[in-house]
Amino acid sequence: MRTNHQTSVQRWLQQHCESSGQVAGGLVVVAGSGSAPAHNVAEWPAGGDMTPPLAAAAQAAVDRSRAVLVAPTVAWPASKHNRVISLPLRVGDRTLGAVALAVQADDGPAVDALFKDLELASANVGQTLDAPAADAGSGDAAQVLRLQDLLLHHERLADGALALLTELAPLLRCERVSLGVAEADDVALVAVSNSAEFKGEQDLLRLLAAAMQEAMDQGAPVRFPAAPTSPACIVLAHAELHARSGLATASVPLVHAGRAVGALLAEWRATAPPHDTSLALLGSVAGMLGPLVALSQRAERTWPARSADLLRAARARMTRRHDPLPKLLALALTAAVLVAGWWPVSWHVGAPARIEGAVQRVVAAPMDGYLQRSLVRPGDTVHAGDVLVELADQDLRLEQRRWEGALAQHENGFAAALARADRAQFVITQGKAGEARAQLDLVRQQLARTKLLAPIDGVVIRGDLGQSLGAPVQRGDVLLTLAPAERFRLIVDVDERDIASIHAGQSGELALASLPVDTLGFVVERVTPVATVRDGRNTFAVEARLTHAAPLLRPGLEGVAKIAAGERSAAWIWGHRALDWLRLALWSWSP
Repeated sequence: MRTNHQTSVQRWLQQHCESSGQVAGGLVVVAGSGSAPAHNVAEWPAGGDMTPPLAAAAQAAVDRSRAVLVAPTVAWPASKHNRVISLPLRVGDRTLGAVALAVQADDGPAVDALFKDLELASANVGQTLDAPAADAGSGDAAQVLRLQDLLLHHERLADGALALLTELAPLLRCERVSLGVAEADDVALVAVSNSAEFKGEQDLLRLLAAAMQEAMDQGAPVRFPAAPTSPACIVLAHAELHARSGLATASVPLVHAGRAVGALLAEWRATAPPHDTSLALLGSVAGMLGPLVALSQRAERTWPARSADLLRAARARMTRRHDPLPKLLALALTAAVLVAGWWPVSWHVGAPARIEGAVQRVVAAPMDGYLQRSLVRPGDTVHAGDVLVELADQDLRLEQRRWEGALAQHENGFAAALARADRAQFVITQGKAGEARAQLDLVRQQLARTKLLAPIDGVVIRGDLGQSLGAPVQRGDVLLTLAPAERFRLIVDVDERDIASIHAGQSGELALASLPVDTLGFVVERVTPVATVRDGRNTFAVEARLTHAAPLLRPGLEGVAKIAAGERSAAWIWGHRALDWLRLALWSWSP
């Protein structure tokens, strides 16, 4: 039956091998007692043909207690590796076993990089293989799983890390536990145990980040004050932190895919230094946190950062030796872009457009007065002669009766002078009667004009007088605007940068906001040579005639028009605006 520590080692080996495309298989062995050979505790893939050479390399690493590199002279059954590297697993000055990997490496730098990745990843495996700690392995595993659940229970890394560190500090019997993650060339502090807000002590935060960076740079755990059996390492930042806080410190890098992604730092009081079991638990938690922190960072990264990662990965793939497929794909893509860029395609000038009536007639106030009644509203269809608006006529009717009375009086005087043969009075009364008759005719005409009639058949497109009844109007005020119901013209507001490509006779298509699915054809009839400013742009009005009209067309509808302006290359269509701007800018800047 497989023990708990064997299961943990098997899980670590499988994860490390699957995370690298250069590793084809791996084996972990435990040193035998005395002269007994080492025995296998983890293998990936299980039962493969690579086991004998891997076991031989691992045994050599155990016997020599140093790294071993094997480069066979004949090909092994596996086709994806050409070397075997092996590294001893130590705890203090004891060699407990070794790990061997079948790798694909073409030169010395590649081998060195694989050794470095393996050294970082296996930093805590020796603790797992340590026999005295095997009995406590199940308890540590349960604690690690519980801490992992605390981290994954929260959506944000900072919240999960705070809960995990707050729970971890009592287990380690320490004063404070801090977690930092790698960001560019620096370390960012993510969480500190029992501290929801830790931004106040900037000097302490700087020292914590420097100590974590020191452990990450060396790729190994750092302890200060160091134990007598601890390997030699640089502890300058840890010593400075110890001098500042007076606490013993231990830092463990978080490793994922052979790369340090962060660090875990614990601090103890000088009167209660860390125990070996606490350091082992700290190493186990660090081994668990590495992949989870890397995944959380990747999930929380912004899209520009993810795009940069993709570009870096693509660049690394492009520069990889003995891998021609990415280069061929990039070459084919470049050729396709060049061909598509210079291939001639139809170029259409797009611009906002609006429907107007072919002609427009206004209904204006014929005289000063007051609005009495409005019979139509915008959108109503009217016929020639229909009454549209009525003005107040009370004053005019009074004026009419006054002149009717004056006319009757003058006609009576005219008759009396005629009967008396009074020629002088006859002429005077005849003149006054003519004046009264003329004034009466004027008043009658004004009364007739109080009812404003539709001059044409059409649609009311402007003038809502329903809210202005009783308001005064002056002679000449525009009250309503009418347009023919079946005759339209199209006005396209073309930007001044594209007007040079537009001329009469060109065809195009119109898509209205009210009819986005159906497009209407049109023909350009006239380019207005006067520019106007619309929506902050200098535009020219291009008049066009619709080749066919839809039944729901109304004056005032707006949409987008596309005018066919010939054929151009796709590269010119995409870049001519920027090129024209650059030319104008260079010309304006030139002396």
